[in-house]
Amino acid sequence: WKRKYEESRQEVLEMRNIVAEYENTIAQMIEDEQRTRSSSQKTLQQMTAEKDQAIADLNSVERSLSDLFRRYENMKGVLEGFKKNEEALKKCAEDYLARVKQEEQRYQALKMHAEEKLDKANEEIAQVRTKANAEGTALRASLRKEQMKVESLEMELKQKKQEIDELTKICDELIAKVGKSD
Repeated sequence: WKRKYEESRQEVLEMRNIVAEYENTIAQMIEDEQRTRSSSQKTLQQMTAEKDQAIADLNSVERSLSDLFRRYENMKGVLEGFKKNEEALKKCAEDYLARVKQEEQRYQALKMHAEEKLDKANEEIAQVRTKANAEGTALRASLRKEQMKVESLEMELKQKKQEIDELTKICDELIAKVGKSD
C-alpha cells in the first residue's frame, strides 16, 4: 500500500506541476496581449499625429491648387495605409483574444482533469488508510487473543507445576513411610 500511496502522491505532484506550467503560459499570453495592445495604442497615436500634421500641411498649402491636389492624393494613400493598418491591428487583436479564450478553456479542462485526479488519489489514499486501520485493528485483536491464550497456558503450567510438586511431596512422604516400615 505504500507503493500505491507513493505512486498516487507522485501523480498528484505531476499534475500540480502541469497546472503551474499552464498558469505560467496563460500569464505569459496575457502579458504578450497587453504588450501588443500598448504597441497598437502607440502606433495609433503616431498615426493620429501624422494625420494631424498632414491636415496642417494641407491647410497651409491651400493657396496652390496643384500643390493641394498633390498633397491630397498623398494623404489619401496615407489614410488607406492607416485603414489597412487599423484593420490588420483589429484582426490581430481579435486573433489574440480568441487564442487567449481557447487557452483559457484548455486550462480549465486541464485544471478540471487535475482536480479529478487529485480527488481520485485522495480517495485511494483514504481507502488505503481505512484498510490499514482495519488490518491494524484485526492484528491487535489477534495479538490480544494470543496474549490471553499465552496467559491461560502459563496459568495452566503453574497449576500443573503445583500439582506435580504436591504429588512429588506425597510420593516422598509415602516413600519415607514405606522406608520406615521396613
